[in-house]
Amino acid sequence: MLTKEEMAARLGIHMHTLIRWAEHGLVTRHAYNGHAFLYEPPGQNPPLKQSSRWNRLVDRANQTGKSRSKSSRATRGGAV
Repeated sequence: MLTKEEMAARLGIHMHTLIRWAEHGLVTRHAYNGHAFLYEPPGQNPPLKQSSRWNRLVDRANQTGKSRSKSSRATRGGAV
């Protein structure tokens, strides 16, 4: 497991890009604190930087089949 800084350096991207990739499921992260995460090493096929104008992040996440919604927590009850 890697910290945010280590994972971003390994992939050659900015930490904010790493967070966005994790939110869209391109990389896997695990919470170890209320607001801190550790990231799984990318393995044989790490995600690569691409132009978001021509290949949107949402489309790339759908291609990998790891797409997640923004909220991963289940909600209970109805609208307030």
